[in-house]
Amino acid sequence: MKAKLIKTERQYVLSANDADLNKFESAIDTDSYGWVIADEYGGYILKLSKQNCDEIFGVVDVEKLAKQEFDRPYIVYMGTDLTPAYQDGFKIGYNKAMELNKYTEEDIMKAYDFGSNALLGVSKNNLIQSLQQPTEIEVEVITEEFESYNENLDIIKKPILDSEGCLILKKI
Repeated sequence: MKAKLIKTERQYVLSANDADLNKFESAIDTDSYGWVIADEYGGYILKLSKQNCDEIFGVVDVEKLAKQEFDRPYIVYMGTDLTPAYQDGFKIGYNKAMELNKYTEEDIMKAYDFGSNALLGVSKNNLIQSLQQPTEIEVEVITEEFESYNENLDIIKKPILDSEGCLILKKI
C-alpha cells in the first residue's frame, strides 16, 4: 500500500489517502497532514520506526559513524603535546564529511541548467530550494495477504510489523 512519509520538526508521520484508509484499523484526521495512520509515538495509531524513517530520508547516524570510526586500535602520542591526536581527529572528521557531502548527477544537472538559464532571470533561490532535503517522500507499507475478505471479496492485506511493533516502510 502506498502512503506519504512526512518529516515534521518533531517527528515522522505517515499519511494515506481516503481510498487506502479502510486497510488500517485506525487513523487520525489532522488539518496539517490529512489522514495520519502512523507516527513515531503510536498512541492511538500505528507506530513508525525512527531508524527506518531516517534511512528513507537519508539521515546520517553520526553516533554510529563515530563508533565505527573509533572502534579500532589507535596509537596516539599521549605526551604533554596532544596536537597529533587533535590533528588525527580533525583529518578523520574532515574526510568523513567530504565523503558524505557528494552531489548527485541530478544536482549537478540542476546547477548546470541554472547557470545556463541565469541570463533568463532564473532565481538562485529556486535552485537552492530544489537541492534541499524533501519533507515528504512516497513510500510503500510492507504488507502480507491475510486470509480474510472484505465486502467486495478483495483479499485483505495487513501491514507487517518489525520486532518493535513498528510498520516497515520502503521508499518507492
